[in-house]
Amino acid sequence: MKFDYKKFPRSADTRKPFIGMPLIPIAIYRGKESTMPFFAMLDSGADSVLMHSDLALALGIMDIKTGTLDKTLGIGNQVVDVYYHDDIEIQIVGDNRKLQTKVGFIESANPRQIIPLLGRTFFKHFKAVIFEENLERMELKS
Repeated sequence: MKFDYKKFPRSADTRKPFIGMPLIPIAIYRGKESTMPFFAMLDSGADSVLMHSDLALALGIMDIKTGTLDKTLGIGNQVVDVYYHDDIEIQIVGDNRKLQTKVGFIESANPRQIIPLLGRTFFKHFKAVIFEENLERMELKS
């Protein structure tokens, strides 16, 4: 599966160029509960899959703290509590497979500041994950 990067303004300054981001459309599932499709970022620097707690609520997880607690370093080396749930499936829009993936949920005052990250635990579902920065596209090889 190949995806072109999605273009977004680099900053609030409209004179600055857009930046391409490696986002793919996904839905997440927990049993029969599912979310509406949304974009998540392929992140080769992330160890795992991380999402905001609001997405957990959409899946029927009323308290993310029922998951397994781990601590990770966030932006600026701040310690962040992550609650992992291993009963989650991720489906790439356009693909019929649902991929069993452990997902870490985090809390934040502003969910719009948190782009869901698909890290290396998600990459393990594929033979290769290829980023073509110069062409602003990526490929997930099954």
